[in-house]
Amino acid sequence: MTRQERALRNTVIILAVATLMLGGLLFWSLRAMALLKGDTTDNESPDVATAGGQPITDQQWMDELKKKHGEEVLISMLNHIVVNMEAKALGITVTDDEVKQELARTIVGYESEAQYYAQMQSQLGLSRQEVFAETDYRLSLQAIATVGITISDADIDAYLEQNAERFIPKKEMQLSMIKVSSYEEGQQVMDRLEQGEDFADLAREVSNDDESRQHGGSLGKVEEDDPFWPEGMLKTAAGLDVGDIAGPIETGEDFAIIRLESIHSPEMPDQKEIRALVRQELALEQAPPLQQVESDLRNKYEVSINIDNSLQD
Repeated sequence: MTRQERALRNTVIILAVATLMLGGLLFWSLRAMALLKGDTTDNESPDVATAGGQPITDQQWMDELKKKHGEEVLISMLNHIVVNMEAKALGITVTDDEVKQELARTIVGYESEAQYYAQMQSQLGLSRQEVFAETDYRLSLQAIATVGITISDADIDAYLEQNAERFIPKKEMQLSMIKVSSYEEGQQVMDRLEQGEDFADLAREVSNDDESRQHGGSLGKVEEDDPFWPEGMLKTAAGLDVGDIAGPIETGEDFAIIRLESIHSPEMPDQKEIRALVRQELALEQAPPLQQVESDLRNKYEVSINIDNSLQD
């Protein structure tokens, strides 16, 4: 899990990310199935790879994909079909604006929108268009699952009273870090910085934090009370002016030199949006699990699966 993903603190966003990741796997399956359905001309199966002169044919590759993932791919394709049919039957329509709002909530905690989509591409193989489509699917499924469930304004008021802090936005600090193994190494880094060396270049050279090192020490946005970072480091960072450098700071077994790049105090979220999120969350708590909804829909629409057992493990 990336640090940006750890920053997604509230339950609704965590649920969205987890479901989107599942959706990403399903979309991968859809693309794999498209390959499985590909035709070859004249019954010939071209070589797709070779090793030491030994070929792997397109047909061998397809057969292996069918063995390993054939049934789950088929189920994911059928789920998309039956959910779409049920949404039409119930008059459920997910608008582009609703999808964009959901994605905006999901992207919170990433350094930028571009970084979010870059990670979706690198980690799940999802393009922007596919992320959008899978979010649309998830919202449709949630709407189907919660049909007939009523959440009163009093229920929402009670929840907000008990969970008031959840919707108070946290200050976000854009931090960079150089992590080293000893206090002495940290002092050497501070000396080099005082002599004018570039922070990002030094991070790439000496930091032992693999994830941030490749980004010139950048940690992205970190909330002021993020439990995944040492409290002392965050308190030190909160007391800095933009551009200031501090360290070495003990962070368990290592020591960190940090620089505050920027600090942002988010505006209070729209109350209407908050109430809509709470209403959705409370409704989903009362709804059956989404996988069960998909299973029930496959039964309702009389899904039939015919797979050659010889291709199954």
